Amino acid sequence: MGHHTVFVYGTLRRGEPNRIVMEPHLVRDLGRGRIRGVLYDWGAYPAATLDEDGVIAGEWVVVTDEGLLALDELEDYPELYTRTVVSDLVRDLRGWVYCMPAERARRGGPRVSGGDWVAHVAKRRGPR
Repeated sequence: MGHHTVFVYGTLRRGEPNRIVMEPHLVRDLGRGRIRGVLYDWGAYPAATLDEDGVIAGEWVVVTDEGLLALDELEDYPELYTRTVVSDLVRDLRGWVYCMPAERARRGGPRVSGGDWVAHVAKRRGPR
């Protein structure tokens, strides 16, 4: 059985709604990370593009083969998102990330300033 390192930046991050999809297949949580790219706000979830200059905040995880298949299904791969290998900007980590061409990502909504989906959603919701 294989293991796959994946960078998650949106609804799969700790405490976010789709984390439950990944939890049964999670081998290791490697902690926070940053990759080069830009996030766009598609409402319920973000879209990442690696075609533009910016920084995306997220987390590195290790999942099983079944976990990668579950993520492929959740991310509608390869119809909506593609999957490519990226490197962390600081840490010595490489792995998969789900992304799309900038032209498609931009059509979904506004750019997420700061590149942190969790902070963006909290700001969007406003004070509780």
